[in-house]
Amino acid sequence: MTDLIKIRQEKLGKLIEAGHDPYPQPNLAKRDLAATIASKKDQTVEVAGRLMLLRGHGKILFADLHDDSGKIQLFFQQKSLGTSFPLTKLFDIGDIISAKGKVITTEAGETTIDITEFQILAKNLRPLPEKWHGLTDVEERYRQRYVDLITNPESRKVFTVRTKILSTMRQFLDDNGFMEVETPILQPVYGGASAKPFVTHHNELDQDMYLRISDELYLKRLIVGGFEKVYEVSRDFRNEGVSRFHNPEFTQIEFYWAYIDYDELMKFTEKLVSHVIKTINSNYIVEFQGKSLDFTPPFKRLTFRDAILEKTKIDIDEINTEEEFFDKLKSSKLKVDTKGVIGLGALFDALYKEYVRPYLLGPVYITDYPAEMIALAKRKSDNPKKIASFQLLADGAELLKAYNELNDPKDQYDRWMDEVALEKKGAQNTMQMDDDYIRALEYGMPPTAGWGMGIDRFTQFVTNSPTIKDVILFPSMRSEEKPASLRLPASEGGTEGDAAISLGIGLASNLIVIGKITKLESHPNADKLHVLHVDIGTESLQIVCGANNIKVGDIVPVSLIGASVYGDEMVPWQVGLSKLRGVESNGMLCSTRELGLGPDHDGIYLLDKKLSQHLGEPVNKHLKK
Repeated sequence: MTDLIKIRQEKLGKLIEAGHDPYPQPNLAKRDLAATIASKKDQTVEVAGRLMLLRGHGKILFADLHDDSGKIQLFFQQKSLGTSFPLTKLFDIGDIISAKGKVITTEAGETTIDITEFQILAKNLRPLPEKWHGLTDVEERYRQRYVDLITNPESRKVFTVRTKILSTMRQFLDDNGFMEVETPILQPVYGGASAKPFVTHHNELDQDMYLRISDELYLKRLIVGGFEKVYEVSRDFRNEGVSRFHNPEFTQIEFYWAYIDYDELMKFTEKLVSHVIKTINSNYIVEFQGKSLDFTPPFKRLTFRDAILEKTKIDIDEINTEEEFFDKLKSSKLKVDTKGVIGLGALFDALYKEYVRPYLLGPVYITDYPAEMIALAKRKSDNPKKIASFQLLADGAELLKAYNELNDPKDQYDRWMDEVALEKKGAQNTMQMDDDYIRALEYGMPPTAGWGMGIDRFTQFVTNSPTIKDVILFPSMRSEEKPASLRLPASEGGTEGDAAISLGIGLASNLIVIGKITKLESHPNADKLHVLHVDIGTESLQIVCGANNIKVGDIVPVSLIGASVYGDEMVPWQVGLSKLRGVESNGMLCSTRELGLGPDHDGIYLLDKKLSQHLGEPVNKHLKK
């Protein structure tokens, strides 16, 4: 127990001794809001909220009270409060109170309430951090979001915008004749996307169930049933990695529209997306991480084939087998990480994600993907090797995916059997056969188009938030561990845990993970810098680094964007997305000093190569007590 907490608990005891309930339940439904007080001069008002600033001496006290609408200054003075004034000595920043008084204007011109009576509604026993949004508390802002919301108005604004985005989208869809529905979260067969599910067990039915990865197949069952325009705002779950654009639990809007095609859907999407952005920003411009994106419709369109051809000079229409793909890659002198990538469609996607998507500023529609890439999309009638599909891209990230829905039950069955064959070859995250969905298609589904959008990522763009965790109230976090004096595992050439090492902020953060250097190349514009590819289990990060003690295969601590590390004179700072001599760096490798383990900053702290089996896991998980 800290001294400050002890002092606050003593104040709580004094409040109780004086006969006051420290947690009363008054009816304050008709209280005045802080934002309205300025219009009520000379009137008696009653407010309630949290004390966020206290300043006073002797027989007077000024305080700032914050509620959901804003803040208002309170003035406590002994001559007005009499015997109740000494109770103000029990105030602490963070206390929640109610107060009545007359609205006045101070000599400095500030609207103030001259308090005549007050009541403590909830005592704050844990001091608020003075600089909660400071660099040392990035992880704690996500873990203890309630404190972040108390002390950081910008966080509250982000989530207010998120709510407005959702309500605007709902209203737009409602106004265009769509019906909002609900479909199962627990599903006997997971489908609608290529992803790894979370598995649970239904005791009563005695069968395994899956948290949905998408609601697509159930929404399309409703199209079969006769509803022509349906949508759902759904919580979806994918048992996969965490990154600045991914969270295992996320919110998605999916809608399906009978009797239209994907061209009409693109026009409708332009109207919806631009309408939402203009409603939020009052114009069509989104400022995201130093880049300006203009969502004025219409959006640029570029086929998947032309996008790859433009960037790599490879024409995927001339490639029909995996062997031909690798031959073309070799002759083009291009390098793509294809470890674990199985199937021609997946190889095309890997090439696209390496050399094309990161460089598309957008907004731009990428259209007409190869048929191997999406098993649920309908082939184009004029070119069966392609699917009538599009993605909306912005600054290298997918905002939504859409296509004409495959409604031929025979073709759907065959496409899923292709997925089953890929799974047998070792492919991960293939789609599953859903016999009931095939049965539904056999009853007849009208020509339909639809799409899904991740609301978290879209909100991230609209609010200019560097990581998706900033727009999810309670993002996925590893279980909190109590701080301890820990020992590091032995690195090469050393002995295990020679001395206990106190945790630095770096090692205390789940944003510093284990990585493996898979590629090391010279920086094109700087002799002393390297461009690395670092595998963190769920993705490969491009990182620029100037250390000279590293090589391909080394296991290293990787600070992800948003992590806090130690800098000069052990002053903490936050790792952000950066560009060094024209090359983007998505994180950094850590020295001993940056981890808070000592003053050494001459090279990267190398981890035990045995940790190559734990890529992507927090470094602190593998420290030994």
